[in-house]
Amino acid sequence: MNNYKIGTVISLAIAIVAYPTGVLYAKKRPGNQSPGSAAASNPSDPGGHSALGVEAAKKRDYEKAIAEFSKAIEAAPGETKNYFNRGTAYRGANKLKEAFADFSKAIELAPQSVVAYIGRGEVLLVQKQLDPALADFDKALQITPNDANARRFRGFVFISKGEWEKAIEDYSKVIQRVPDDGGAYERRGFAYRSLKKYQEAIADYTKAIATDPKDPDGYRHRAVAHTMAGDTKSAATDLRALLKIKPDDADAQSRLKALETRANSSPAPTRATPAPAGSAPVATPGVSPALAPPGTSPH
Repeated sequence: MNNYKIGTVISLAIAIVAYPTGVLYAKKRPGNQSPGSAAASNPSDPGGHSALGVEAAKKRDYEKAIAEFSKAIEAAPGETKNYFNRGTAYRGANKLKEAFADFSKAIELAPQSVVAYIGRGEVLLVQKQLDPALADFDKALQITPNDANARRFRGFVFISKGEWEKAIEDYSKVIQRVPDDGGAYERRGFAYRSLKKYQEAIADYTKAIATDPKDPDGYRHRAVAHTMAGDTKSAATDLRALLKIKPDDADAQSRLKALETRANSSPAPTRATPAPAGSAPVATPGVSPALAPPGTSPH
């Protein structure tokens, strides 16, 4: 198991079929109509509670969102979206047991719901239940083989299990569909680095940096790959670039000092000691990943 951290950003959108994890179902409102008045006239949302829950979740008021979605479930107990939405709100509130139950209910009501399988899989992933999470992402991909979010999360599971080639395959397919997904490049780079394919890792980290040149971690990850490849000069260049963005970064300062000390004490470049596992990149669903987890969930 590597030191990837699993994290989720709850991303909200007003769309009837939307994802990544954390996206809530709602119908688009015409004009400047208020959520309450629009929902009150929506026959699939008696009382407007579903729309009010979406508005609360968008403000990250998850407890209010949960209360509204619970009322929506009471009013329309057969509506899959209400369980999915409440599960998403529970996930935002870090109530994982309740989130799991709601995503499972959504799957019971709609066995072909890709987003429900991904939502439940993410909850399992956060709890480090890798094999059950993998089963849910596999099921989502059986239903919709090209779903980029399911592949982001499944790729993250493979990274967590040390199955580097499988992770590379999934993230490569994500990149084919979403060429500017910096998180996918970063995680594929980590998989390449773990296989000691340093040039491929450096190329992926370079792509990740291009998608967000102001992210200091992009330079940190590439510096680690350069170091492991024995190119301490390029590693030092990346660390200096990082410190221009984040001058008080103690880790970068320490790494750069070690490289400069090594360079000053050695007449010729030597292969540097590989960075510790703790230098593994962080997942931000996604995104995440992703790890968002991935997406705007873990990339």
